[in-house]
Amino acid sequence: MKKLSAFLVIGSAVLGLAACSSPSDDAPAAATKPPAATAATKPPAAAEPIPSPTARPEHITLSVTNATVKGVTADIITVNGWTAYRFEADDSKPSKVNCLYDCLVTWPPVLTDGSKVEVSGLDRALVGTVKRADGFEQVTLNGWPLYKFKEDRVKTDTKGEGVGGNWSAVKPDGKPVIPKKSGGNGPLG
Repeated sequence: MKKLSAFLVIGSAVLGLAACSSPSDDAPAAATKPPAATAATKPPAAAEPIPSPTARPEHITLSVTNATVKGVTADIITVNGWTAYRFEADDSKPSKVNCLYDCLVTWPPVLTDGSKVEVSGLDRALVGTVKRADGFEQVTLNGWPLYKFKEDRVKTDTKGEGVGGNWSAVKPDGKPVIPKKSGGNGPLG
């Protein structure tokens, strides 16, 4: 009986070690999730893309609609029907994206799928794109990269206006509906 008990103990130990060993070459490797980027995270090496966690490239239509933004009635730009915003810390001349990492979770960039951006009610000459560090093309208006706000729940929402003193709903000329005290190197409105 003692020999059987010893055999079971040794057998169990061998099986336990086998279960903890690394996978063989023919076994699929376990998927690993990269650590979440934070504002304090250093930018990745040049070969690594910067993640855009909440945005997907899509066909873009920029339109003008009349809305009330923080008590101000104005014509604003919408992206596929949703309010468009600009980040006052971005630059417009030349276009430069400064909303990176965690910022992209709250403020998904307006990424084009490569098709021509359609416009309705605004000057097509003001519409362009800027190549982001992650390789995607972000739509710009008068040089300002455009974003959506994740807290806008319905297409008529303008909840992103004034958030942090750095975000603005955008007029058809690319200027903010409500001018901010400071911003990038473009016009303050």
